[in-house]
Amino acid sequence: MSEIEVFNASQAAAFLGVHVQTIRKLAKSCQIPAFKVGTDWRFRKEALVDWADEQQLRGAENGQFSVLVVDDDEKVCRALSRMVAALGFMARAANSGADGLKSVEHEAPDLILLDLEMPDMNGPQFLDKLRELHPDIPVVIVTGYPDGELMKRATLHAPLLLLAKPVDREQLERTVRTAVGAKAALAANGRNV
Repeated sequence: MSEIEVFNASQAAAFLGVHVQTIRKLAKSCQIPAFKVGTDWRFRKEALVDWADEQQLRGAENGQFSVLVVDDDEKVCRALSRMVAALGFMARAANSGADGLKSVEHEAPDLILLDLEMPDMNGPQFLDKLRELHPDIPVVIVTGYPDGELMKRATLHAPLLLLAKPVDREQLERTVRTAVGAKAALAANGRNV
């Protein structure tokens, strides 16, 4: 018999790759499997995995979730797009911040995977303009410099999720499924992530 793994809100947020406040909002509104011990939320790992899978399947069945990958490295863009498509989501790619903004203006995605280091428009500059157009699109920063100055500037646009390069496939999957699942659950109640 295997031991049941239980997370607190911070551990659940780290496991799913989302902000801890998002986890708490979902728990409070009964949108994610959780229970309370005293005043603290608790989450069974197995239930979180099942929930994320269900949210991903629901989104894929409805064909409503799209992910925009913005990275100046074409190989990284293609690789991330393939991984996202393998999860059952529509993947679009832009090889510059300017192209990414044009893509968002044309059709807003449900999630953006954003590189920080780009020559024409860096990640924080992209976020400045994105938040003017669409303040509620979830963004995952994908960077090899998680402690750099650009990351510090990007955090002004929090909440953001973070994936370090090179991207681990399992972490990408958890992060994308969680972000999409959280957006779907909160949208069902007329709220944004």
